[in-house]
Amino acid sequence: MSSDKPVPTKEQPAHVRQRKIDFWDGMEYTFIMPSITDEERTAIWDAVANYILEQLLLEKGVRIPALGSFDMVPTHIQDGDEVVIMQRPVFRLARNLVAVHNLRDNKDYLPGNKELEALKYAKVADAASVSRQKAENCIQGTVSLLSYCLWKGENVALVLKGVGVLLMEGTRVEMKFYYEFLEKISGQESLEIAVFKVPWLLDMVVSPLVPVASLTFSGRIILFPEFEMQVVPKPPPRALKISSQGRGEDKGMRRMTLPPLGRGRKVKAARGSFP
Repeated sequence: MSSDKPVPTKEQPAHVRQRKIDFWDGMEYTFIMPSITDEERTAIWDAVANYILEQLLLEKGVRIPALGSFDMVPTHIQDGDEVVIMQRPVFRLARNLVAVHNLRDNKDYLPGNKELEALKYAKVADAASVSRQKAENCIQGTVSLLSYCLWKGENVALVLKGVGVLLMEGTRVEMKFYYEFLEKISGQESLEIAVFKVPWLLDMVVSPLVPVASLTFSGRIILFPEFEMQVVPKPPPRALKISSQGRGEDKGMRRMTLPPLGRGRKVKAARGSFP
């Protein structure tokens, strides 16, 4: 049963409609994680994000079973007569998700042959103040639920606090990182040079203030690990403006006005049915 009645909360205004959504229909009981509270799930995934940051700062990769791996790759950038080597984070999707959901091939997301150390559940559990078994069950259950939503044709995104957003829409897979995270990983100076010399690197950057749903074509997405549906109205496309003022400017320089930052509608997941 679903409800479209507005429910005001501290996080969202009264005009946001809150609907009950059924993630569990047809799923194994163990995927529901009945013994794990919302607070524990948040703490566990925050600890996962911190663990990823720690590993990448050490220039080590980390593999999250059944989800994928984070690693560092060197990117060579020509800066005048010098070559700047920037360590750039990449995410590679796990083979099971690529195969089962027929996700689009991409050089950064294809399953790699490099063996990386698996996520240490014990360390995550200690940081989240839960048992090791609870941490493992939470992470595996969340990934199973994410995969299930993909199977049902939903757009999904895994938001890793302080790291970035793993976005899956249709067959498209993108890992976008927060700028502050890239500064910590790559160094402020190297990152500034890289962005100036290799503008396409900005494609992997996202602001934590931008609603994740606004990154999709549909304006609708299920957020993990919160299990919330976020919906934003899609603005009409804006044309690129070409600037050629001044002799010193590149006549091919393009400026695109980005849409204003807005707040997405977050709809808490609960029992009911998909709209």
